[in-house]
Amino acid sequence: MSSSSLAPKRSLGAFDIFFLVVAAAAPLAAIVGNGALGVLLGNGVGMPGSYLVAGLVLILFAVGFVRMSPHVQHGGAFYAYVRHGLGRYAGGAAAFVAIIVYVMMVVGSAAGFGFFASLFFAENLGLDISWKIWAAVSLVIVALIGYREITMGARLLAVMLILEVLILVVLAMTVFSPGSAATVTLTSFAPSNIFSGSFGIGLMFAFVSFLGFESAAIYSEEAKGGHRTVSRALIAAVIFIAVFYAIAMWSIVLAFGDDKVVAAAAENPGTLVFRAFAQYTHPAFTVAAELLMATSALAATIALHNAASRYLFALGREGMLPKTLSKLHPQLQSPHVASISVTVATSVLVTVFALCDADPLMTVLSSTFGLAALGIILLQAATSLSMVAFTWKSRSKSDAWAGNLLIAILATIGLAVAAVLVIVNYSTLTGSLGVLDYAPWLVPLAAVVGIFVASRGKLAA
Repeated sequence: MSSSSLAPKRSLGAFDIFFLVVAAAAPLAAIVGNGALGVLLGNGVGMPGSYLVAGLVLILFAVGFVRMSPHVQHGGAFYAYVRHGLGRYAGGAAAFVAIIVYVMMVVGSAAGFGFFASLFFAENLGLDISWKIWAAVSLVIVALIGYREITMGARLLAVMLILEVLILVVLAMTVFSPGSAATVTLTSFAPSNIFSGSFGIGLMFAFVSFLGFESAAIYSEEAKGGHRTVSRALIAAVIFIAVFYAIAMWSIVLAFGDDKVVAAAAENPGTLVFRAFAQYTHPAFTVAAELLMATSALAATIALHNAASRYLFALGREGMLPKTLSKLHPQLQSPHVASISVTVATSVLVTVFALCDADPLMTVLSSTFGLAALGIILLQAATSLSMVAFTWKSRSKSDAWAGNLLIAILATIGLAVAAVLVIVNYSTLTGSLGVLDYAPWLVPLAAVVGIFVASRGKLAA
């Protein structure tokens, strides 16, 4: 049997996938960036509640995914579910959209690491090293880890993720402690505050903070228990992310006060969380938080690179992309060719941004993740719609079909609303970027290419 026909080694447990998924969502980066912007531009003190609303929609999505997963015996993540429920043309479109958004997220995460690493070393060690150098370093690290067997990356991500979660736990515990200067209230979870101000923008930033959780589905062929392991990891990850984000953001709101947090965010949303650390914890924790902000971006880059590689591997195996992408390393059993391809593509894109002297945060990160937010949420909505179609078509085979159908419909509506929010508020999400404002057109363009490939008979129905 040739290496191209082999399946990856089943080496991932539920905890491994959980860490890969949550690391891709980058909890610390999500709170520092999206959470603070949600407070400033969205619903202010109600931002913690927005995380719970977004989490509820995504939990409904995850439940529908779990109930459909036994019927989709295929690696390659959500595009396989879209194909199963909506047909091969929709599946082809979803596949190519997924490739675009995951590659873009790797680029954005590498730039984000470059920015925060440069900032940390300049402020704390007096080393003025350009973000471009740090971004290159991150791509080298990611390339080496991505080339090898995936459990190595999962273990490293577990350590990095635990540290960034713990630093936020320290802040929350300090704010909530009896001797704290903060006044604990439930104002952030009152419906009148959650749905106040620009609720749509707050909800958009909440949804964007979950980017990466859907990558659990990509690892079904490398999971020890197959879809069952993936399902456990997916639901656990969504619940953890929703609850953790809500509590962490709540503690930051309380740190400044319900009536002052918006003004504090207006001073500089990028430093809101670090100012909370400076106010409530020992200075060493502020330095640690700044360092972990960089490692959070690195962890996300590793996880997203792994996800992109597995998309290319699965599509190469099906003939939608060159077959060589489906080759496995003879010793490591890793999709090394696909990993190298992602490294080359992302390195070229980062180099282009660097040569244009683009701002790593306001241009590279914002534009790539703005595009990714749109693409991923549309992909999730299409997957949820395929669950609706699948449940309806198989209603005679299940006594619980009505409940399953309702869950899928509610998830589809919620994700469709999220997609509309991203489209309507795209400039708020990405800033004014000139030519990059046209980046969203890459999503329909990728979909058209995918439909064309599927029409050529390269993707089975």
